[in-house]
Amino acid sequence: VRAAVMRRPNAASRRGVRGFTLLEAIVALVVFSMGAFALFGWLSTNIITLERIRDRQEVEAAMHSALDIVRRTNPMETPGGQRQAGKLLVSWTSEPVESLRPNVDQSGWPGFYTVGLYEATIRVMRDGQELQVFRVRQIGWKQVRAGGES
Repeated sequence: VRAAVMRRPNAASRRGVRGFTLLEAIVALVVFSMGAFALFGWLSTNIITLERIRDRQEVEAAMHSALDIVRRTNPMETPGGQRQAGKLLVSWTSEPVESLRPNVDQSGWPGFYTVGLYEATIRVMRDGQELQVFRVRQIGWKQVRAGGES
């Protein structure tokens, strides 16, 4: 029976167990970096888009507030003006679109009012900066007869 002789592994057999080479590590870092840059670009684009959406939602809310203010005014009595609503300053000017005419009720009889169609230009400002300018048409009215008159 022969005694087992301990052999040292030679350089060729050690090569398979040493780990990554420098070139493999560089390739892995390049692949990782490309993925990280793509992910960063995607996240950056999404953040910019979300900021734009938020800004647009603020402008939309300001427009709805301004429209509510102007809808509560009678352009025949108040053709222009401005009101403060929190941080918003809403100003408007109204111009008649059609000539005034008497209103008619559902049965065809003359009503109590003279009405006219107006176009209002509305400016919405916040902190001295103009957010939006838009136009809206609405009806102006003036009571010309009291109830009970013939």
